[in-house]
Amino acid sequence: MKKVILLIILLVTVSTTFGQKIKTQQKKINHFVETATKEYDLNKDQVKELVEFRTEMVQSYLDLNKAVKEGLSKENKKIKSQEISKTFNTKFIKLVGKSYKEIAPFLAKMREELKNI
Repeated sequence: MKKVILLIILLVTVSTTFGQKIKTQQKKINHFVETATKEYDLNKDQVKELVEFRTEMVQSYLDLNKAVKEGLSKENKKIKSQEISKTFNTKFIKLVGKSYKEIAPFLAKMREELKNI
């Protein structure tokens, strides 16, 4: 119960930090963090860290989309997108103490769920 309350407080704090563009994405961030917290039994410090680097990842993707609109090539977009994903995955692997092979099913499940949010 304490984890859930802390998670809600952290998510509200993060959501007020960012503008309207990320507001739509905030629901997806919240869902990912809540699901990962349950799946990997994360403590409050891990939840805080996950909120931070998941939010950074989403912001990086928003910035990348803006760069594409400003003329970034599709090839460079793909490279940058892979870098963003790799950075997030590396942090997530370290946070949960699992290998990529072990977290890949979770990430695939989350990609599908987040499409519908």
